[in-house]
Amino acid sequence: MNKIKYFFQLVRWPNLLMIAVMMCLVYYCLMLPLPVTGIPSVLPSPAAFVMLLLSMVFIAAGGYVINDFFDTDADAINKPDNLIVTKIFSKNETKIFYNVLTFVGLLMALMSSIMIAKTKFFTLFALMLLLACVLYSYSSTYKKKLLAGNIIVSLSVSFAVFVPWLFEMIYLSSNVLILSMVKDIMLYILRFVLIYTAFAFITTLIREIIKDAEDYDGDASIHCRSLPIVYGISKTKTIIYVLTISLILFLVTYMYLLYKLQLFIALSIIMMVILSSICLIVKISKAKEKKDYHTASNISKFMMLIGLLSIIFMI
Repeated sequence: MNKIKYFFQLVRWPNLLMIAVMMCLVYYCLMLPLPVTGIPSVLPSPAAFVMLLLSMVFIAAGGYVINDFFDTDADAINKPDNLIVTKIFSKNETKIFYNVLTFVGLLMALMSSIMIAKTKFFTLFALMLLLACVLYSYSSTYKKKLLAGNIIVSLSVSFAVFVPWLFEMIYLSSNVLILSMVKDIMLYILRFVLIYTAFAFITTLIREIIKDAEDYDGDASIHCRSLPIVYGISKTKTIIYVLTISLILFLVTYMYLLYKLQLFIALSIIMMVILSSICLIVKISKAKEKKDYHTASNISKFMMLIGLLSIIFMI
């Protein structure tokens, strides 16, 4: 039973849950209202989307597992009390977990792709295969390179926001007539999907840089070229300030759009994200110890979750 608990910790189940929630929010709160157009068969079967969602979750889980596989030396310093690989599971067991999770994820991606695109299944499947390869490359190579790892993780998380719209477009492309009828609606939805994709990217990038500051000691031991190690904590804080202020300006612009559309509940939620962003800046300015950066990391995660929940009130 304990090993099951540690396995869920290894795959970062709260993060997997957030990925699933992000995809469901975009699909069911932005894409599902499409049938109100009166056009039949606008959405594929729910099973196809569930397969895609599970594919993303399993591939992401595999990514977390292989990350810990390559990170054992740094984790022994960063989180010695929570070390799972080598203490709970051997490196061989961890590699098996990665292979099984990634294989199941890719198999589900293939099934979902075939269900929505028949013989033209390769587009969506190729993207999911690319995601799996990118996550492996991140853990084995790019995590130690300056900013490259941060950007890869941020793109991977934001892809979970964008992929439901892409999934729908691939399905609609098989019927040119229906696609032409809903083209304007899909473009209208794309505007919001891109806004939330950008939001997920920026908040994840902020959080990844904060985590680098939190993991400074362990990363230094494996010669990782993270921002705090290359430029120092002071300059890293400045970069976090710039990114957070950029996020605030981005959200203020989005609030104006929500105001024009009279989506006042969504607007209020975005206001909460802005207030949380200000709290994050204050917390980072005072951060000195590992626990301070851990708290700041949790604030950034809260910002993303609350911001994405505003999608519920877009319909």
